[in-house]
Amino acid sequence: MKREDDKFIIQTALLTGKLLLENGAETARVEDTMERIIRKSLGSTASKSYYTYVTLSGVFVRTDLAENSFLRIDSRGYNLEKVVQVNQISRDFTEGKTTLPEMKQRLEKVDADTSRDAMWKQLFFTALLSGAIVLIFGGRWSDLPSAITGGVLAYFVFQKLTNMADYPFIFEFLSTFIGGLFGYLVHQLMGSDINLTMIGTVVPLVPGIGITNAIRDLLARHYISGIIRLFESLFVAEALGCGVALVILLFNS
Repeated sequence: MKREDDKFIIQTALLTGKLLLENGAETARVEDTMERIIRKSLGSTASKSYYTYVTLSGVFVRTDLAENSFLRIDSRGYNLEKVVQVNQISRDFTEGKTTLPEMKQRLEKVDADTSRDAMWKQLFFTALLSGAIVLIFGGRWSDLPSAITGGVLAYFVFQKLTNMADYPFIFEFLSTFIGGLFGYLVHQLMGSDINLTMIGTVVPLVPGIGITNAIRDLLARHYISGIIRLFESLFVAEALGCGVALVILLFNS
C-alpha cells in the first residue's frame, strides 16, 4: 500500500509539472512547484534522496521510495489562466486546505478543460493591442485601420493554421505575410504610415512570454531550457519579421 501511495504522489507531481510546462510556465516555477508537492506529501521522509528534473520535452521525478518516473511533454503553448489555476491548486495543497487525491482530481479537471475565449473576444483584444502599439509609437488615429486590419487578420490566420497542424515558424511567416498584405491594402486606401501598419500587424504574435521565460530560466541557472526558449523565440521573431518584410519588398518598393 505504501508503494502505491508513493506512486500516487509522483503521478500527481508529474501531472502538475506537465500542466505548468504545457501552458507557458517557466522551468524554475515548474521544478519548485513539483518539489513542494513532494515535500508536503512525504513529510518526515522528505529528507531522503529525491529530485525533479524539468526540460521542455518532459518532466522527471526520482525518489528512494518508488521507481523513476517520466512524463513526456508533447506540446507547449501559452494559457496563463491554467497556470494560475494550477498554482492555486498546489498552493491549497501545501497549505493543507485540500488533500492529495482532491488535488489530483482538480488537476485532471484543469487538464481536461479545452474551452477557450470566443474568437470574437480574442480578435477584439488583438485589435486593441495593435491599435495601442501604433499610438505608443507616435501614430495618428488615421494609422489605426490598416494596423488593426493587419494585426487582427494575422492573428486569425495563425489560430486557424495552428488548429489544423503544427509547423513552427512557417505559420508565423504565413500569418504575418497575409495580415501584412491586407494591412498594406488598407494603407493604400487610407494613406497611413506603412511602418506603423507592419508594427501593428506583427505585434499580436510577438513571443513576449517566451522571451521573458527564457530570461527567467537563464537567471535561475536553467541554462539548457533558457537557451532553447531564447532561440525558439528569436526564430519566431525572425519568421514574423520576414513575413512583413516580404510584403514591403513586393508591394512598397
